[in-house]
Amino acid sequence: MAVRLNVVGAAGVALLLYLGQVVGAAPGVGSEAKPSLEYGAAVFQSRCVLCHGRGGFGDGVLPLSLKNYPNTNLHDNRFGRELDELRLSVIYGGSLGTMSDEMPPWGDELTYTQMESVTLFTKLLIDQPDKAVAMLDKSQAASKPSLRQGRAIFKNYCTLCHGENGEGDGKMAKIIKNPPPFNLTLSRAPDEYLMQIISKGGAAMGRSARMPPWGEQFSETERRSIILYIKTLRR
Repeated sequence: MAVRLNVVGAAGVALLLYLGQVVGAAPGVGSEAKPSLEYGAAVFQSRCVLCHGRGGFGDGVLPLSLKNYPNTNLHDNRFGRELDELRLSVIYGGSLGTMSDEMPPWGDELTYTQMESVTLFTKLLIDQPDKAVAMLDKSQAASKPSLRQGRAIFKNYCTLCHGENGEGDGKMAKIIKNPPPFNLTLSRAPDEYLMQIISKGGAAMGRSARMPPWGEQFSETERRSIILYIKTLRR
């Protein structure tokens, strides 16, 4: 069984490997690709959006869902905005005690290329958020739907009406009566119908006007992720 290094030690090793790559003393590290903003957008999408949000404004699923979650707004960054400072934040996270320990250290998990790429992208996100978000949109379009992503979105956005288990018993069910929120455990609708009603809303599909359209809020990948999760609620 592999033994996991302690966080600071592993991050320190990653930093040494990073320095070795720069001066050519560690052949093979990061040789799988050159660092790029495009690669950084993909890493940020998969690792960072959950907390920092797509625009880096701290509006990810976790901060919106968990009470007293630390501030994750990258535009209100107290830990440095320059590349060297951002790089150390990526490598060490909260392990050095300078920021919340909710920020994971990525030095023992990401390759040199991934770390450098996401550092470059984070810098772009801080300096030119519109350009960075456009790159995230492109990256998201190329990603695959996932049950994990669908569960997170459902818990944050859909339970208010549909309830924690999709039974139509969310908080808004006390107000929305005619018709009440649909019991998703009874749904047998095909994927494309679910895609249409999630995208266009209930009114456009001849259903409840209280069901809002989410087509502009979520990407196609995110909507298909929601569908994956809805199907797990069926009985």
